[in-house]
Amino acid sequence: MRLNIYLTGVGGQGLITFASVLGQAAVDSGLRALVAETHGLSQRGGAVDVHVRIGDVDSPLIPKGGADIVVAFELIEALRSLPFTNRATVLIVNRRLIPPPILKVKLPKPELIEAEVKGRVARAYFINAYDYAVKIGNPVFENMVMLGALHALSRVSEVISVESIEGAIVKVIGKAVSENLKAFRLGRSIASSVS
Repeated sequence: MRLNIYLTGVGGQGLITFASVLGQAAVDSGLRALVAETHGLSQRGGAVDVHVRIGDVDSPLIPKGGADIVVAFELIEALRSLPFTNRATVLIVNRRLIPPPILKVKLPKPELIEAEVKGRVARAYFINAYDYAVKIGNPVFENMVMLGALHALSRVSEVISVESIEGAIVKVIGKAVSENLKAFRLGRSIASSVS
């Protein structure tokens, strides 16, 4: 069994924490897990990529076209992730558009991004994770909302239990545990209503 999960977003969105929780949950489930961060100016709002490989894997990086699942924490980053997808890839996208730090850049319309993404993969799901995190009390929880959506919408639930992920949240995050658990559970619950 092998599961390749490619994460992409912008610095400060919690991708590395997300990957650490997922990797810990996989290990706690008796699976091999490799996590590789390939990021640039993440602390300056730049792009962040994280490769999570679970199961029968020996190298940490997912080859182009080799992602089973892509989790995009931002709409423009969803477009940037497309080289890692194939027709069978499941794409889970946070409906958040973060302007790049370059002045006078014309942003693409969100509906055009969604149409492009939907045309490239078998299944694409769009989640308002940022909005749900704000309702919980802090946008920092959007990563756990996305983790809940990942668990509910993909094969991850076949190999890693809810209990393993919740246990990993406690181990890895260690602070604001109740809010992070609430965000994860919210992500799982809202995933049933997304299209």
